[in-house]
This record gives sequence, C-alpha cells and structure tokens, in this order.
Amino acid sequence: MTTQYLVLDTTAFYAGVPYINTSENLVTTPDVISEVSNERTRSLIALSKINVLQGTPANLKAVKEAARRTGDNTMSVADISVLALCLNIAEEGNEPILLSDDFAVENVASRLGIKARPLMTNGISKATEWVFFCPACGKKYSKQRAECIVCGTKIEKRLRKN
Repeated sequence: MTTQYLVLDTTAFYAGVPYINTSENLVTTPDVISEVSNERTRSLIALSKINVLQGTPANLKAVKEAARRTGDNTMSVADISVLALCLNIAEEGNEPILLSDDFAVENVASRLGIKARPLMTNGISKATEWVFFCPACGKKYSKQRAECIVCGTKIEKRLRKN
C-alpha cells in the first residue's frame, strides 16, 4: 500500500504547515530542522508530529548532479537534503510531495520527477535551465564560475531560451 508523505522544506515551516496540518505524514531532514529550530518546532518533533529523516548518500549525489545540470547548483544543504529524502521515499514505493516556495528546489524537483507544491507563491510554471555568460565579451559557460576566463568580468546567468 502506497503512503503519501508531505516533505517539508524550510518555507513550509514559515508558512505554518506543520502547526496547522497534523493529520498527514509530515517528514523533513535534520538540515531543515537546523535552519528553523525553535521551541515550537522542537515540541512538534518531540510529539512525533514530524518525522526527521535523511536521504542516502547516493540520492544526495543524484540531487547535486541534477542541480548542476539545471544550473541550480547554489542550493543550500537543506534544499539538497529534502530533495534526496523525496528520492528515498519514492524508492520505497511511496509518494512524496515536496512543499516548497524555492524556485530552484522546484526546478530540480521537476527534473527528478518529484511532485512539488508551492505554499505562498504560484510556483514555477515550467522547468528550465540556466545559461552562464560573460556580459562583457559574450563567452558562454556550461557551469557557474566567478569570472570570465577571457576578460575577467563577473559571470551572469539567465534562463535558457527555448
């Protein structure tokens, strides 16, 4: 039997999800808890309303690779950890729904086939990739870097045009 889990990103805590939704299977990671730790959160964990789980090293690696491919490789450790947890839940034959308002997280989730539900925004309209380029000389790069190897100008990024 498939179980549905709501995977809480940091924004889910700011939106109040774990405080108003106590009937569903709520899960998050230790990295998210570190970002939002307060007395109320600790109480919910103590009452076992939120299960705190960790993704496998293989799934953490898969998320980092997907983020690199989309150009969203500046995500926080907590962001990467919730995506890896979603992969773990899916591998166990269950359904994860990631609650997040972070566009980079939603973009990588889409790439990985993870359902994401925004909370306080409209969410992303479609998955995309970033293009990295030098605004001075126009050189394009496949991944993010600090400055252009040709002219030394700071590298910028924009959405890839289809």
